[in-house]
Amino acid sequence: MKGQAIAAYDPRGLKGMGIGYATSNRGACHLRGYTPAAEILGIPEKVDPTEWEGKGELTAAFQDLHAISDSFDICKFNAFAEGVEEYIDQYNGMTGRSVGEEELMEAGERVYNLERYYNNLVGFDGDDDSLPGRFVEGAEDAQPAGGGIAGELCELDAMKEEYYEHRGWVDGVVPDEKLADLGIDMGPGTGVSAGDSAPADD
Repeated sequence: MKGQAIAAYDPRGLKGMGIGYATSNRGACHLRGYTPAAEILGIPEKVDPTEWEGKGELTAAFQDLHAISDSFDICKFNAFAEGVEEYIDQYNGMTGRSVGEEELMEAGERVYNLERYYNNLVGFDGDDDSLPGRFVEGAEDAQPAGGGIAGELCELDAMKEEYYEHRGWVDGVVPDEKLADLGIDMGPGTGVSAGDSAPADD
């Protein structure tokens, strides 16, 4: 996916990881939005790993949260003990500011959207938010018996639709209106439209 091999998490049994792999801005990376925290460990709350509905919004929240921790340059393992409240305390302690959850999470959303916007400028769109065929089609390739996920496939198209709607993207492309909503001004002549395959001309 985007030239990167997947990690150890099978997206047929962890549906959040499926949409996470597909929409990761750097390819099939489990560290951009670690949904197994909720799907396996129940952090911050337990969700059904084989249920696809709601995984678009869940994945986006994890991606934004991890964009914050990446900006702090701290190890992802901290997320097993820390969440947004601890990040707020750390950020305010380091900067002397007084931000709340909404402002900090918006900062993570801005980071993730800017990364995606760059990808759009160099030609990536929703067609690149994909999974290998064996994860999404063909009963003969479905997960074999064992582990409670026999016959499962990843409902990627449905999750992408949910994810894009939540993100405010159009076929994997960040529209100018979304940038404006996040207070991001890229200047004139830098826009990209759904279906563009190359950077926009100045």
